[in-house]
Amino acid sequence: MRTFRFDPQDDIPIVAAKICGPRKVKKIRLVFDTGCAVTQVHTGIIEDIGYSIADAESIASISGPVGDSQSGYVVPVAKVLVFGLNFAGLKVGAFDFYNFGKDDIDGLLGFDVIKQLQLEMNGPKGELRIF
Repeated sequence: MRTFRFDPQDDIPIVAAKICGPRKVKKIRLVFDTGCAVTQVHTGIIEDIGYSIADAESIASISGPVGDSQSGYVVPVAKVLVFGLNFAGLKVGAFDFYNFGKDDIDGLLGFDVIKQLQLEMNGPKGELRIF
């Protein structure tokens, strides 16, 4: 079992991760979001690590927190490292998160990853245990 911490005073749980592409590895901050089906990362980060819309498997659309629809794309990335685990070939949605007004968030850790974990969350203590 490994324990990871988040700030229980924050409105949303943020987890640290790394995303790896053909150009570089980058540290990112993701919202732990069980309501998000697919992990999503800011388009600028996806492009910075070496991918573009030319690498997309599909075009996608999401609705933001205020209901506005936004277009993006889905690209398989070399790997995402989170909670000490390696998710190779993860299909990640690329969207412009900074338009949502939260420039300290790089994306969302979606249920595609979360459902693969055996976990326990203690909100008041700010602890997330991965077994």
